[in-house]
Amino acid sequence: MNSFDALDLKRIRGVAFDAVGTVMYPAPSVAEAYGAAIRRHCGIEVSQEVVSAVVRDALAQRSAAEDLRTNEDVEEEFWAALIRQFCPSTAGFRNCFDELFAHFGNAEHWQCFGDVQATISELRDAGLVCAVASNFDLRLNSVCDGLPELSAMSHRIISSVVGWRKPAPQFFAAVAECLQLRPEEILMVGDDRNNDVLGAVAAGMSAAWVCRTAAPRIDLPQSAFRVSSLDELTCLLTGKPATPQKTEQGPG
Repeated sequence: MNSFDALDLKRIRGVAFDAVGTVMYPAPSVAEAYGAAIRRHCGIEVSQEVVSAVVRDALAQRSAAEDLRTNEDVEEEFWAALIRQFCPSTAGFRNCFDELFAHFGNAEHWQCFGDVQATISELRDAGLVCAVASNFDLRLNSVCDGLPELSAMSHRIISSVVGWRKPAPQFFAAVAECLQLRPEEILMVGDDRNNDVLGAVAAGMSAAWVCRTAAPRIDLPQSAFRVSSLDELTCLLTGKPATPQKTEQGPG
């Protein structure tokens, strides 16, 4: 595990947070929501383990693709193609897709982690500008607008708007442009080592890898470090004392 020295931390003027898995999670989980919708509209039983594996593999393959360009139509087709893997026949597919696409654009089906509100407030009080930088689509705006912890964070960099998905360097260039900061003045915070950490470091930024659950110790680039919570991150950036962490259920 790598960590910043004091000079590295002092140069940070902006913090960009990944969305899903970093500051918010779906409730019910993706697996639960998919399973219920597929059962209801297509009459097919799919286990939560299978749904989780298919979604995880699809997202990993997508991030590893050579072409990371995107837009609203590309995003919608990606999720439609994923649902077709569970509903190969046309019967019920359209209703299933429409329900799930709307479901994950509704803030009622998302929750923020318990450390998000205090983190954003304390970083702002310390003079840092905060942003959400996500591989999502325009639905992220309605989700953020409906979550009190995120609604006031007006800096939102969304891949379907930028035209590029993380870990493309063009995405991180858009983050720097939005925040009006140099890459080396920005800390990218996220739970995905490839998209959020390695992508940001390659673009000249620093990065914090958020691992809220136990995970193997993996070497990180020199300008990246690992934290177990956003409260730990706040302590590193502001120097405030750490507070005991409560056990919290994350995304399923």
